Amino acid sequence: MGEFLSELEQSMSRKRKRSLKVKAVAGVGAAVLAAGIAAVSVGTSQAATENCAGLEQALKNNQNFIAGQQANPDAQSEARIANRQAVIDNIQQRLQAAGCQ
Repeated sequence: MGEFLSELEQSMSRKRKRSLKVKAVAGVGAAVLAAGIAAVSVGTSQAATENCAGLEQALKNNQNFIAGQQANPDAQSEARIANRQAVIDNIQQRLQAAGCQ
């Protein structure tokens, strides 16, 4: 009977340890989720603080870069132009979202 109680106590101890691990993992998961929500909140509130003049200047700089690559192309020009066009598309979306145009 004493041996049975000893095994039962060990089993209960393992369950408590496992329970603590589960709680710790759940706590970390909740913290990560909260951080993600905070990051999204900051990202969406940024639209109100966009600098229209800065975005417009960035747009012009990227357009000028593309014009320069088209005027004097090299082996990497096509890739650079595609990259800068993606940047321009993003800037235009940000300008529109901020109500700059």
